[in-house]
Amino acid sequence: MLRAYPIGSLLLLDKTSDLTLASRSISAAIREEREEYVLGAESMEADEEDAETFILDGQQRTTSIARVFLDAHPKKRYYFDLKLILKEHRLEEASISWIRSRGRGETNPDRKDRNRLIRADVILEQQKADVYVSEYVEDSGDFPEFENDRRKEREAVARIKGIFETIRNYKIPVVTLERTSGIASVCRVFETINSTGTRLTTFDLAVARFYPKPDLRDLWETALKNHPILEKYEAGGEEVLQVIYLTTSARERKYPNPTRSNLLQLSNIEDDWEKSSLSLAETYDWAKRQGARTEKLLPSRNVLVAMAAVRNLHRSKSIHEIWRDHDFIRRWYFSKIMQAGASQASNYRISLDFMALRGYVEDGAQPKVQEVKLSATDLVRMRPSDVRYKALQNMFATTIMLDLVSGDTINSESAIHDHHIFPRNSGKRYSLPSAMLDSISNRVPILGKSNQELGDSDPKEYFGRLMHRSREQGTLGGFTRRLEGCMIPGDPREPGWLDSFSEDKFEEFCRQRAALIIARVREIVGDSLRDTSPDDESPDYED
Repeated sequence: MLRAYPIGSLLLLDKTSDLTLASRSISAAIREEREEYVLGAESMEADEEDAETFILDGQQRTTSIARVFLDAHPKKRYYFDLKLILKEHRLEEASISWIRSRGRGETNPDRKDRNRLIRADVILEQQKADVYVSEYVEDSGDFPEFENDRRKEREAVARIKGIFETIRNYKIPVVTLERTSGIASVCRVFETINSTGTRLTTFDLAVARFYPKPDLRDLWETALKNHPILEKYEAGGEEVLQVIYLTTSARERKYPNPTRSNLLQLSNIEDDWEKSSLSLAETYDWAKRQGARTEKLLPSRNVLVAMAAVRNLHRSKSIHEIWRDHDFIRRWYFSKIMQAGASQASNYRISLDFMALRGYVEDGAQPKVQEVKLSATDLVRMRPSDVRYKALQNMFATTIMLDLVSGDTINSESAIHDHHIFPRNSGKRYSLPSAMLDSISNRVPILGKSNQELGDSDPKEYFGRLMHRSREQGTLGGFTRRLEGCMIPGDPREPGWLDSFSEDKFEEFCRQRAALIIARVREIVGDSLRDTSPDDESPDYED
C-alpha cells in the first residue's frame, strides 16, 4: 500500500436468512469511535438482519489493514516512524521498518518517542496528521541539516504528508456476490479461488499435460502401492519422471537436463514407468541402509535421483554390482551430502552427478569426491536446520550399533530418539546456552525406551547410575565400548570421569565430543575431510 501497488480484490457475500455458512469474525478489536471507517458501515442499520458480510477471499488482508489502520490489534499498537520515512523517503524504497509495534497499555497516546512515532490510525485524520508531521520535523531537533534551510524542511514535511495521502486514497477493489447466489455456486467460487492460490508442482502439470494417456496420477498411486518405501520417504512422482528423462537422454546420447520443460516433453512414459519407479525405490532402500531411517533424516533427494537413473540404465545388474566398490561410493555419497550449502541449481547438480556416476559404472572412472569442511565450532553450533545435521545423523546410524543405555542392538528398523545428553531444560536450570544444548555435539541417537528411562535427568546422575550398574554386573568393559561408539568423551574406569558431566564443564564437554565426531566423519569420508578448527579454537557461543 505504501508503494501504491495493488494487493488484489476482496470477494464478499452479504449474509441473508436463506444462506447459512460457518464463519468467524476477523480477529480485530475495532473501537466504537473507529467504526465509521469499517467497510460499508455507513450504509448499515443496527437492526438489519444482513448487517454482516462474509469475506470469501481476503480475510488476512482485511484483518491486517484493520489491525494497523484502525488500531485494532488486541495486543499491539502500530506507529509510523517519521525519522525513518525521511531517511528512506522515496516511495519505491518504502520499508516495513517504517512501522513500529508497541504493546498495548492503558494509555493510548497519538505519539511516542518525542513525537517521532505517530500511531498508524491517526494518519487517516488528515488535519491532525499534517499538524503532527510539521511539529515533529520543525521542533524535534532531529534534523540539524534543516536548521538554516526552510525550503528543505518544507520538502521533508511534504514528502511524509504525500505518503500518508497515498494511504488515505488507496482503493481496494471489492467484488460482492449477488444475494441470490446459492450455496452450490458459492462453494464452487470458493474452491476455484483457493485452488488457484496453490502453486502447481511439475508433477501436477505433467498429470494434466499427459492425461488420459497415461494417467500419471493412477501410475503414481500404483507405484506407491507396489513400493511402500516411496510413500515412507514421501517421494514424489516428479522424481520418477526425472529418472525416466535421465535414462532416455543417456540412450539418445543427449545432454541430461531434467528441467520442468524437458519433463513435460517426455514420450513413452508408460513404457519406462515401472522400471524407473522400481529403480527409485531400490535407491531409497540403499539410502535407508546408509542411515536415513526416516523421511526426516533423508539428506538429499537430488543425489538419489541421479543414482536411481544410473541404476535404471543397468537393470541387468544387481545394485551391488553397479556400486562395486561399496566403500568408495559410500565415501562419495557422504561427501556430497556433507556440503554446507548448494551453489548450483538442483537440476544442474542432478545432471553432473548422473554423468559422473554413469562414467564410474560404465568406464570405471571414479567421480571426484568433494572436500568436506568441518570444524568443532560448526559442530557445537549445528542444529537440525543445518543440511549437514541430517548427514551426520546418517553417519551415526551406520556406526552406532549398540544402544548407549541398554546395550541392545540398533538396526534400521529400531525406534530411535535424538537424545539430549545435557537435557534441554539445563538452559533454565544452569543458564547453559541453548544454541549449544540443541547442537549435534549434545545429541546422541538411542532407543526410544532408553530415552524414556533417562528423561530429563542430568548426565552426571544417569551416567553414574549406568557406570555403577555395569560394575555390579561385571560389564564395565562393554559400557566403555558403548561410550566410545557413541562418541562420549572420557573413560569411566578413570577417577573423576563423572565430573566431566558437571554443568560447569558443559562447554568443554561439547568441544571434546565435537573432536570425536570429526574423527568419526574422517573414518567415513577419509582424506576428503578438512578440519577447519584452528589449534587454539575457543569459539564465542551465542545463546
